[in-house]
Amino acid sequence: MNSVVAHAISSSTRRVGTASTNVLVREVSLPCGDGITIAGQLYTSAHNNSLKTKQQPHRVLCLHGWLDNCHSFSRLAPRLVEHYSSSAPRDVELVAIDFPGHGKSSHKPVDGPQVVLSEMIYYVAEAVRQLEWTRESEKFSLIGHSMGASLASLYAASFPEQIRSLVLLDGAGPLSRPARDIAKHVRQHVLRRQTVSNKPPRVYPSIEQAVETRCQTARNFPGNQWLSTEAARDMVERATIVEESGGVRFVHDPRMQWPSVQYFTDEQTISVFKDIQCATALLLARDGWPFPDDQLKQVLDVLLPTKFEKLPGSHHFHADPDSYHRVAEEIVSFLLEM
Repeated sequence: MNSVVAHAISSSTRRVGTASTNVLVREVSLPCGDGITIAGQLYTSAHNNSLKTKQQPHRVLCLHGWLDNCHSFSRLAPRLVEHYSSSAPRDVELVAIDFPGHGKSSHKPVDGPQVVLSEMIYYVAEAVRQLEWTRESEKFSLIGHSMGASLASLYAASFPEQIRSLVLLDGAGPLSRPARDIAKHVRQHVLRRQTVSNKPPRVYPSIEQAVETRCQTARNFPGNQWLSTEAARDMVERATIVEESGGVRFVHDPRMQWPSVQYFTDEQTISVFKDIQCATALLLARDGWPFPDDQLKQVLDVLLPTKFEKLPGSHHFHADPDSYHRVAEEIVSFLLEM
């Protein structure tokens, strides 16, 4: 591993996974050119297959969803590394990052650019640069969930020379809206910003109550969505700090809850799909985000995914203990073919 990346990785290492195939997980800290620091976690196999066979590891970057963090992959990532390393002559080197304003990453300055898709793409590019994954001879795979799937699609279209394969989890390209609604979205953004900008953060008496709030948020979304207590706790533990009072509060940037001022039109989203040059797996949850049939048909007709499956589970099927195994199996079978 290069010195830049080694310097950014915590010396604290712990093992996760089964007794037969252990996985090492370490914190990473990736400084960006604008002063923001991207936090995340690096998962590697303890078997060192790549060292034995002298093959480069299969590098994978995971992008989380809105108001989640890299812990949404804390079950999937070690399972994926285990399964892949036991089936291939090389290892997986998997990094899951926290976007700015999420988890342990920095918040953007108050007077800086608004958090829009193009800004998030910059931070993906900065993470890739700091990891030194930019050499065309060493392409990497992208896995994105929900908002992360939108960003993964946009990144794969913008930097096709870097991407080996693309996995989209209960999400696809950038969220599209009719062009005629632009003024409405600007209005909603401004009114929401005026309403919540000066509100103090809520303090929860216990982490259990913060976890229940996170579960309730999932139930409030369209369709028959849910989030297990176990998956919610994984993310909440990284997304909160303990107050002096003994309570906990979320540390995500409250600006992330403002309605977006940047939406793509259908024409722009189709253009993004057409610019994706790598093999793509689209994995949707049966009880996940309720994509309208016509929208899903359009995605499938233009994206032409190499693999398309509807799997058991809800929107966070990659994080819930009852469904992540199947998601990992589908991803590994796809990656092994690449």
